[in-house]
Amino acid sequence: MYFQVTAKCEEVNESSYTRQLADGSQELVEKVQFSLVVPGMRDRVLCEMPKLAAPKPDLLDKWELEEAWIVVSADGIRALGFARTNARAGEKAVGALVVFQASEVREASADERRALQQARKAQKVRAKQQRSQRQAQRQAARAEDLKQSA
Repeated sequence: MYFQVTAKCEEVNESSYTRQLADGSQELVEKVQFSLVVPGMRDRVLCEMPKLAAPKPDLLDKWELEEAWIVVSADGIRALGFARTNARAGEKAVGALVVFQASEVREASADERRALQQARKAQKVRAKQQRSQRQAQRQAARAEDLKQSA
């Protein structure tokens, strides 16, 4: 396991595709994808795992309906490149979607959720302190400029 993501399970999708093998035969690949919401991040995190290794469908449905906090362990990532048809100002014409290859998924414990909340609160406090520090520096610089111009 290289990555571990603790996030709210927003959506669960089951899908499959047929892969062409070197000997000319075909193989059906079934997978489960988790769309996760990580606090403080604008974009969703996409994780996928083989359907055989995934939890039972009733548990997946429960996680999705309750938007449960889950811990996803991933052992690799996969990047899918694409060209944007209508890039916004400041965006590049090409992009990539990173998909975490999950090896294990479980519901987060109460202690893990509490620790995540505390870390998020601490992060917000640090950000607020940094903002007020930058604002104080700007005000001091303005006061210095006014003093020099007078």
